[in-house]
Amino acid sequence: MLDLFKSLPESMLRLIEEAIDATRKAQKVIAFSHIDADGISALAIIIKALERECKEFDWKNIHQINSESILEIKSIITEYGPDLVIFTDFGTGQINLIREYILDIKGVDCAIVLDHHLPQEEILDNENRNSSSRLIEINPCQHDISGSIELSGAGAAFLFAMALSSDNVDQTELAIVGATGDLQDYYGKGFTGLNADIVKLGEDNGYLQVTRDLTFFGINTRPLPYLLQYATDPYLPGLTGDEAACYMFFEQLGIEMKDNDEWRTWVDLESGEKQNIIQKLIQYILEVYNDPKTAKGLIGDVIILPQRPEKTEMRSAKEFSTLLNACGRNRKPEVGVKICLGDPEAILQGRYLLQQHRANLAMALRRLETDGFQTMDGLYLVNDPETPDTIIGIVIGMAQGARIIPIDKPVIGVSTQTHDESPLVKLSGRAHKYLVKRGINLKETFVSVAERMNETYGTLVAEAGGHPMAAGAFIHKNHVEEFLDQSSHHMAIILAKNNS
Repeated sequence: MLDLFKSLPESMLRLIEEAIDATRKAQKVIAFSHIDADGISALAIIIKALERECKEFDWKNIHQINSESILEIKSIITEYGPDLVIFTDFGTGQINLIREYILDIKGVDCAIVLDHHLPQEEILDNENRNSSSRLIEINPCQHDISGSIELSGAGAAFLFAMALSSDNVDQTELAIVGATGDLQDYYGKGFTGLNADIVKLGEDNGYLQVTRDLTFFGINTRPLPYLLQYATDPYLPGLTGDEAACYMFFEQLGIEMKDNDEWRTWVDLESGEKQNIIQKLIQYILEVYNDPKTAKGLIGDVIILPQRPEKTEMRSAKEFSTLLNACGRNRKPEVGVKICLGDPEAILQGRYLLQQHRANLAMALRRLETDGFQTMDGLYLVNDPETPDTIIGIVIGMAQGARIIPIDKPVIGVSTQTHDESPLVKLSGRAHKYLVKRGINLKETFVSVAERMNETYGTLVAEAGGHPMAAGAFIHKNHVEEFLDQSSHHMAIILAKNNS
């Protein structure tokens, strides 16, 4: 086995070997994956791996696996007629649905789940979860490896692909793009665990480069004034959204914004120019936020993909992941998959979707600044009927990052813009890492409240899953207020016990 696999627990290696054996035996495969950057990257890795194995296959992105979508998934599988079904970047929290609806489909010999989300059942029940050779679940969480910071869905797919063939080492690119999209580098502070091993493998083989640089989105592509005008991480009061102020910022520093009528980007600047800008930005952030940590976060690990074209969104892991997220959040995840596979037409379409995505986020943030948010005992609530379910989580995360919403409690966003005529409402939750240290676990809260409500009503009214810092739930529209009240009460108790 490759060095990458030496640190894996024997139990995880055994499951990977079973998955590889099932894949090599399969005649026809279908793969499903989530719509975010991690899910899109994971699916592209699987597609490339199956192509290299000369397998007949099909694929599709699905927003979520729940009691509604599992019926659509079953219909697609039944029509296609595969003997192997692969799920990436979801499936662990929906393992019972997969058992009930997928394994009984005629002709399906095996289902493989490559995920990194926390299971709804206790991890100690791992043996029972994988007791059937027809359902193989590979998830770092079940082997004492963090699925929040050490390995993403794309990372799990990469381990599978590398076990199939070492030719798939080029997919280190997408494994890290997916992990970046899931913020596993925690805003440029660096990767750890298996993610760090994948980065090292990519560096050694010429597919990745790690540099210390400005962590703003757009250093490869955005003209200098727009680098600040559209900055949201961190949000720059007085600069973000103010084109004239951004021009003045560079003019006061004596930085030329154009070279022979061509806009200069960050990567075009001399090192001295970069240092002047960084020093000014640090001073600016200290004045605005009075927070040395935010200022320090301006500089971090920037991962470059040297095999990808210069001055494009695919050149850095951060911009690549944002491009893929834009495709998924605009309900065009298949475009993102094709971008990963190098389709030039998809790249053009993706850039248009990225413009839409940034505009949608900006409008949602402006509405939030204008309309405000509700304060409950254990959380902050954002209820915006105009924000689609595909971006509500991003919006509330950005709002806390920009301190539009305080970080002393979790924030939950509610979106009624789900599937047409669906009775379900989407809830997304975000919690700052210091809240997790105080005992907050959004996934546990959402799942426990959902289970309690389902038991109370004797029917399925809520489904939930995710991570301690970021979780989601689908709630029947008649029970949203009750779910929020119970979640708020649950987290208020935790925060009161660990008040510090």
